[in-house]
Amino acid sequence: MARRSIWLSLVGWGERALWLVIRKRTERRYVEKGGDPGRWPERLGQGDPEPEGPVIWVHAVSVGEMMSALPLIEALLAARPDARVLLTTTTASSASLASMRLPDRAVHRFAPVDDPGAVTRFLTQWKPERAIFLESELWPSQIAALDRRRIPLAVVSARLTEQTARKWGRAPGLARAVFGRITLLLAQDAATAERARALGALNVEVAGSLKAAAAPLPVDEAERAAFAARIGDRPVWVAASTHPGEEKLVAEAHAILRRTHPDALLILVPRHAERGAELEETLARWRPRLRSRGAPPVGDLYIADTYGEMGLWFSLARTVFLGGSLVEGIGGHNPLEPAAFACRILTGPHTANAETDLTALGPIVTRVRTPSEIAAAAAESIGPHRTETVGTGPTADLARAIAGACLAL
Repeated sequence: MARRSIWLSLVGWGERALWLVIRKRTERRYVEKGGDPGRWPERLGQGDPEPEGPVIWVHAVSVGEMMSALPLIEALLAARPDARVLLTTTTASSASLASMRLPDRAVHRFAPVDDPGAVTRFLTQWKPERAIFLESELWPSQIAALDRRRIPLAVVSARLTEQTARKWGRAPGLARAVFGRITLLLAQDAATAERARALGALNVEVAGSLKAAAAPLPVDEAERAAFAARIGDRPVWVAASTHPGEEKLVAEAHAILRRTHPDALLILVPRHAERGAELEETLARWRPRLRSRGAPPVGDLYIADTYGEMGLWFSLARTVFLGGSLVEGIGGHNPLEPAAFACRILTGPHTANAETDLTALGPIVTRVRTPSEIAAAAAESIGPHRTETVGTGPTADLARAIAGACLAL
């Protein structure tokens, strides 16, 4: 245990020194990416009075993890009517969605940066009785601080790719210090469980992915009816959660598709809605309309630059290209969301974070690499919008089971 403490102490000192250098830059990037300047103190562990009653801290880094956390939060609150859930994330997009989707007795705050001072202030203020981190968020200072205060930590729906495991393996002492302080690690799959044990995790089980427990995304039926009426019989497809570098490729694919489907409509949904104006300029030759300005879906390309409406777009389409997969460094996004609407899914080659779910979905997934491949795959299943909303999901049994395991710690 002493060796573990030495490793975490060294990391803590390094993080303190680094934070002095990058603090202003980090704050500037937070604002540039849509963060509310008035909420920046939350990243420093400041800004809230001490809560009343037991607090369960749930951390989910961004939109995908936050959506996966919702059924878990519901299950935690149902099992513990005396408690509140504090959900933390790190992005403006997840904060916006949290404000729409969180149930009563759950609140959202931005997570503290992994600086020992910020983490200490955060824990002193909120005094969580337990912490639950989703997927792959493992920060040494946070884990060390929880351990010092004897606050149990569960990492659930845990995902550890081979590449990430190799990086941890380059510092085996630090890996053992971090993974050895996780009270319970519930892995998405056996490969993650094996890698976590090799890195020093002591209590590891395979429980599956919380994404499989999520209810279908909500759909505003009035909005859907209005869009369906405006689109008419035009074939429509969706490019969802796209990132810089992907939109031009998808637009090129749409141009190819329109050779055989001249009235086709592409609904482009950027992962970060604040990029709407940027994409309007980048794709100017298409004269796109923007959802954020209240424009109707006319023309050939429509930019859906809002949060909380992905279910609406999936409900209108038969074919969805899932972004974060044509460019390296992202790892793909959750395919179970469009699958719940019976959409055919097109995805690029870079899908390390979603590989298990994509494999399980089997024949409804098509791998694509180039605009011509995207266009060819879309042409096979594109069609008019559906006349009825499709959206069915699994039960909340998995979420309840994971909540129970966390509350037993």
